Amino acid sequence: MVYKKSEVLVMGGTEFVGRAAAKYLISQGYIVDIFTRGVKLVDYEGIRNHITGDRKSTEDLEKGLANMHYDFVFDISAYTKEDVKKLISVLDRSSIKRYVFCSSGAVYIPSEEIVSENYTRGENQNWGPYGLNKKEAEDYLFELYEKEKFPCTMFRPTYIYGEGNNLYREAYLFERITKGLDIPIPDGNTTTQFIHIDDLVRTFESALHCDTAIGQAYNITHPQIISWYDLVEAAIETVDKKIEIVKVSKTFMDKLNIKISRQFFPFRDVTYMLDIERLKEDGLYSPAITLKDGLKRAFKWYNDKNPDIKDLRMDKMELILENQ
Repeated sequence: MVYKKSEVLVMGGTEFVGRAAAKYLISQGYIVDIFTRGVKLVDYEGIRNHITGDRKSTEDLEKGLANMHYDFVFDISAYTKEDVKKLISVLDRSSIKRYVFCSSGAVYIPSEEIVSENYTRGENQNWGPYGLNKKEAEDYLFELYEKEKFPCTMFRPTYIYGEGNNLYREAYLFERITKGLDIPIPDGNTTTQFIHIDDLVRTFESALHCDTAIGQAYNITHPQIISWYDLVEAAIETVDKKIEIVKVSKTFMDKLNIKISRQFFPFRDVTYMLDIERLKEDGLYSPAITLKDGLKRAFKWYNDKNPDIKDLRMDKMELILENQ
């Protein structure tokens, strides 16, 4: 069944994932409202209503949403159980056919293996409270499904990248390579996976047409397994400018009193891989954009928009390179 002209609420809509979700849904013929704090302007067309307020305020949610009726809700901006609980308490549940929650692969306890949805969820020191808070939000939704068949579907992505990314990740790589600056990376055997933003939002939307997805949580990523060296090499190939990749050992970090690799690299140096067989088995859209193709798209956006993005935690790159 295709739900064209259905009314959709996107929680978020002016930052990376929320913006991409809203734009994609508009392109597919949905009637889209967004709810944001109103800090950033909407830089695309097609929104029906831009509702502004603080989603952590029940008063703001009631003011903006109490008399609204939506077929589908895409909750992109929730980070905690309370965020989800407050929103659902205000929404007209009788009209909701699907509530799509953007969770995270950070809900799982640490593992060096590729993990499925049945793997243990819980506290993960690599992600701090972020992953645990997402888990608790999932638990609340699972409970609602068990108690009243609330039609929720949850997605657990790995690293998201692509056009519009407001985090200093691929933009960091493009910036340094374009300027001819070498890039330090953690030395070791860490592997991970990425998902391009276009694949992410297409998979989100595909869940609306799959009743099997109700009450389910899905891992979501491109199955390609990437090392940090692979990532930087792919970025170098994309920019087409030669620089050196400098591997930084833990011994060298200790020598310079660098406590964590996030002080010189935009990703946590931990294995982060997810199995997506459940996604495939249930017939949802499977991510198809390779890292090579995704970086090409991201680099074009980077050149066109010249985004001003920084990460103040990354203040040890030059110290490392100066002491090599």
